[in-house]
Amino acid sequence: MSLQAANHEWTLAMDSVPHPEWSDFDKKLAAMASVVQSAGCDRLVLRRQPNLSYLVGGRSNVPQTLDSACFDLILEAGSEPKATVVTNAIEARRLAATELAGAPVEWDIVDWWADRSQRLPAGRGVASDGGIPDTTDLSAQVATVRRSLTPHQQGQLRELCTDAASAATRSATRLTPYTTEYQAAGIFAGELLAGAMDPIVLLVAGKERMGRDRHPLPSTAAVGDRAMLVGCARRHGLVASVTRIISFTSLSASEGERYDALLRVEADFLNASLPGVSLGEVVSSAVTAYGREGFDPQEWHHHHQGGFTGWEPREFPARPTSSELIQLNGMLGWNPSAAGWKVEDTCLITADGPDPLVHDSSWPTRVIAGRERPGVLEV
Repeated sequence: MSLQAANHEWTLAMDSVPHPEWSDFDKKLAAMASVVQSAGCDRLVLRRQPNLSYLVGGRSNVPQTLDSACFDLILEAGSEPKATVVTNAIEARRLAATELAGAPVEWDIVDWWADRSQRLPAGRGVASDGGIPDTTDLSAQVATVRRSLTPHQQGQLRELCTDAASAATRSATRLTPYTTEYQAAGIFAGELLAGAMDPIVLLVAGKERMGRDRHPLPSTAAVGDRAMLVGCARRHGLVASVTRIISFTSLSASEGERYDALLRVEADFLNASLPGVSLGEVVSSAVTAYGREGFDPQEWHHHHQGGFTGWEPREFPARPTSSELIQLNGMLGWNPSAAGWKVEDTCLITADGPDPLVHDSSWPTRVIAGRERPGVLEV
């Protein structure tokens, strides 16, 4: 395979095994092309990381903390949609040998000091996923397309969620009351990376902070009698969210009941999350469970309750006014919290409702509303 940049050319020795994601690449391109044509346009420029990750099924960025991608993609929405990757000479060789190995795309490669945005089309008939002057903004329509996973992506998500849960279990069993929050985060990160998952969110809280900080960035304090591990793991562009709580002392009866009460709040979110229902309807109905279960009825004001996930930890926090509809084969992550407890999962939406996927048979479970939910690991 030969790639040409502005001032140089090189040949890549490509693996003969095609990238597994290309089996449904045409289907995904066609879905995007349909949106473009419905808007009266003939080309679509994609620049955002979650949209590119959906199409290529891999890492589309270099810094994990940024939304900006290391390449752009131009889709020509004809009867046979075509894709062109625009990137610089630093990234091209690696992309063509790894994330885009065997990709049925054209290449437009610029020197690293050049502004690749100058190679992107604009004007009449050109759409984009937002932020590009003189283009039709189709960011909402593109997001709707990527929220429904292909069968291949569903299988990848299930594997990722299982592996993320197992990594959390292995991490939890390595902790002691004297482990600092930073050390716990390092252990969790190491287990995720060892399983070929990028840790893009890492939060840790000891008992003293679990009820205070909803997004506990790790500190140098020891976790003490109890610890909470929170992580978002990315593989194939997909993201799995997992929260696990470890107690080094036995829970009292009242503590166990309060945790089960929170799982019952979560059950209301899960029970309401059906295809065709809006996010706002779910939030509006499910938050009433806080008061029913003995928590402050306004508890949900202290932390967002979750929302669409899959290609980002959360696309945006779901609100009572959110009109976006839950889609079949889409992804949701709800994370109610109260009284120092928090539960979280990544769910695939089936015709029967959400299927929670972040499960490890080695972790203790509680059966709530007919579903196995994670318990607290008492060690």
